[in-house]
Amino acid sequence: MKRTHFLILISSILIVACSSQKKLETSAPFTLGEVYGQNWIVENAAKDSGYEVVIPVMSLDENEAVLQNLYHKGKMVDISIELRDFGMIALAEYSKEDLLKKDILVPEAPNSKKKKDNKKMELFPFELRDTEAVLSYLQKDKVKYIKLSGIRQNPVVIYESLKARR
Repeated sequence: MKRTHFLILISSILIVACSSQKKLETSAPFTLGEVYGQNWIVENAAKDSGYEVVIPVMSLDENEAVLQNLYHKGKMVDISIELRDFGMIALAEYSKEDLLKKDILVPEAPNSKKKKDNKKMELFPFELRDTEAVLSYLQKDKVKYIKLSGIRQNPVVIYESLKARR
C-alpha cells in the first residue's frame, strides 16, 4: 500500500514538473531569413544605446501565427513587425538597461489563467548560447516556441541622433 502511494506521488510530481517546461517546435507556420543581432549607439550620447535582433520574415500568414516574444541573452522582449526597404522584419529591441539587469525573470505565458494586472514571473525558461534565441508565437490560441540558431553578430551601428535611427 505504501509503495502504491509512493508511485502515485512520484508520478504526480513528474507530470506537474514536465507540464511547466516549454516545448520547442521543430517547424513553424512561417519562414524566416538569416537572423542577426547588432549593438547600436547614438553619436555624442552614450546613454542612448542598445542591442537589437533583426529577424527577416520571408512568409507569415497572420491568420496562422502571430509572433510575440524573443528570448535571447537571458532576457525576453516583445517582437514588433516592421516593413523596411528590403522587406518585412520582426524586431526585438533590448535597451542598455535590459542588458545590464542581472535578473532572469520573465512574465508567464499570456495563455495562463492569471489576470494581466497580476503578472506572474518565472525563471528564464531556456538554456541558450549567445548565437541562439527562442521565438514565441501564438497559433490557434496556443503559445508555441521555435529555436533560432546561428544568430550572426553584425558590427556596431553609430547613428547621428535617435531620429536618424528610425
